[in-house]
Amino acid sequence: MQSFRDEVAQRFRAVQDHICAFLDHENGVRFREDAWTYEKGDGGGRTRVYEGGDLLEKGGVNFSALTGASLPASAATAFRIPDGTPFFATGVSLVLHPHNPHAPTIHLNIRYFEAGDVHWFGGGVDLTPYYPVEEDVRGFHRTLKTFCEESGRNYDDYKKACDSYFYLPHRREARGVGGLFFDHLRGPKEDELSFVEALGRLFPDLYRPFAARRNLPFTEAQRDFQLYRRSRYAEFNLVWDRGTLFGLQSDGRTESILMSMPPLCKWVYGYEPAPGSDEERLTEYFLKPRDWAT
Repeated sequence: MQSFRDEVAQRFRAVQDHICAFLDHENGVRFREDAWTYEKGDGGGRTRVYEGGDLLEKGGVNFSALTGASLPASAATAFRIPDGTPFFATGVSLVLHPHNPHAPTIHLNIRYFEAGDVHWFGGGVDLTPYYPVEEDVRGFHRTLKTFCEESGRNYDDYKKACDSYFYLPHRREARGVGGLFFDHLRGPKEDELSFVEALGRLFPDLYRPFAARRNLPFTEAQRDFQLYRRSRYAEFNLVWDRGTLFGLQSDGRTESILMSMPPLCKWVYGYEPAPGSDEERLTEYFLKPRDWAT
């Protein structure tokens, strides 16, 4: 009889396949896959990387299912799990960095953990635009709100958690325009699994309107601004992201963990956008928490 952890891993692998089928079509270039094994325990994963194509400068859709000897502290913040407690972790994580600055970067993650007699689900999705269109940002959030309502979940709570998590304290700045974030879900196992699985399968509907921007014209100055803003993304992932910390603390596969990093970034000392510009509007309007779903 199939164990629950095996069922979760099987359904998560299917989510990875579902997302990659969508991206293969939109990008026009198929992913490159690395199948790997977890050297510090049992299990492994499938890292699927996109480099080049109609849409993506770089992107990746990862699946992993691991068992290890001791749960890293970065994954046990809500529970008092003793050091040395064996763990099982499985999840799907994607980050897409389009070439066109009119198309936003996006991140999505769904995950499941077991440690001793404790189990929980987590996940979320968030959008990081460079030249956002307000109605599209609102459409993204409305889709998420409808999804939460149909799933019996509290969109407002998950949105607030996302705004709080994807924030760079050292910059006093949000990473993007938010989305959903949730962790330590411990309701009925099948209900929680169905919810996070459905979020993963929602991804094509969430990103299709933004992928349509891949052929819009852009200037060299807009490309430079995209590279500058990508540096903020890199700072968050390297300094604050718990998923990155978990991967490194668990001696995971470094290439897969850092797949989320942009291919190119630019750090500009003392950058100030021109008053009244689209670049200023990004930071002064879009990167402030708002009720986008109305």
